[in-house]
Amino acid sequence: MSDYAVEVHVLASGSKGNCTIVKKGKSAIIHDAGISCRRIINGLKALHIDIHHVEGIFISHEHSDHIAGLEQFLKKYDVPVYTKHDTWREIQDKMMVPKHQLIPITKGSLQLGSLTVESFDVSHDAADPIGINVFGGREKVTILTDTGIVTDNILARLDDTTLFVLEANYDPHLLRYGPYQPFLKQRVASDLGHLSNEMAAQTLLMMRRPEFMQVILAHRSENNNNTVCVTQTIGNMLVDGGVKIGPEMKLQHGQPNEIISMIGKR
Repeated sequence: MSDYAVEVHVLASGSKGNCTIVKKGKSAIIHDAGISCRRIINGLKALHIDIHHVEGIFISHEHSDHIAGLEQFLKKYDVPVYTKHDTWREIQDKMMVPKHQLIPITKGSLQLGSLTVESFDVSHDAADPIGINVFGGREKVTILTDTGIVTDNILARLDDTTLFVLEANYDPHLLRYGPYQPFLKQRVASDLGHLSNEMAAQTLLMMRRPEFMQVILAHRSENNNNTVCVTQTIGNMLVDGGVKIGPEMKLQHGQPNEIISMIGKR
């Protein structure tokens, strides 16, 4: 399997649904199922990934934009679901899901075909939310969304990531003067909320970076952010921090209805 490149395909990212595929050779995993089963299947087909090569679905937490398509998907396909016990309990309160398909995440790493997956705790207003590291050969994939802060423990899990799906959810000015109710604005900006554009940039500057990394800036709010704000804020902060965008770091935007991909080295 060492001849195959690691691929990361963000099928959907944003307030209305999130789903990412990580693949190496014939092994693939799905991270979150917050879009319809039909869209997940169509995404797999577009990427020429056989559903029978999907080793498992990892669920970060139980909010609807991360699990909306899960029930229908599990009705059709007997794919194991990896998540925390408390998250699974919350999912069972929301939908009918087969208990036998759960594999609770505990400490340590999981070997799924040619991919190795490890989870880590994040800070969000959910039962037991997680981010994941995925290792395949020389590549390290990290998916970090839905966290209000980046702690030292989280930061340690980011080091040497080569393919990074990183939350850049809101612009503080747009959030402050936007349409959300005060309690919701407070929630988004809290330690149990989401990462702002500035916090995403700080995360990229603080982590130990490889010589070249690819980043998809994900989970962008429709109401409190836009691609111009993301590009300007993060681009300026990275350049001011000495990062050469292009030679050292490639940035892309996650999209609600378009597949955005990163391909590692063989």
